[in-house]
Amino acid sequence: KKIVAYHEAGHALVGAVVDDGVFPVHKVTIIPRGRALGSTMYIPTKDTYNYAKRRMLARLATLFGGRIAEEVVLGDVTSGASGDIQQAT
Repeated sequence: KKIVAYHEAGHALVGAVVDDGVFPVHKVTIIPRGRALGSTMYIPTKDTYNYAKRRMLARLATLFGGRIAEEVVLGDVTSGASGDIQQAT
């Protein structure tokens, strides 16, 4: 649970820093659901029909925030970021 908590906190922290006001962090949980051990959720504040390069780069940064947090805090990474890497790809 500690690893998952740091991982999700990494997503939330990076998401809050790069937030452009359209996709703010809504909820963070470490309660497992399906194959996910935790999740960070975003709710759009308005409808979007396309994505600017800046928003896509912010999304990539947010996706990798969990893995980076694991490495910085724990000194190692886990396979927990596999879904994030898949989404980023």
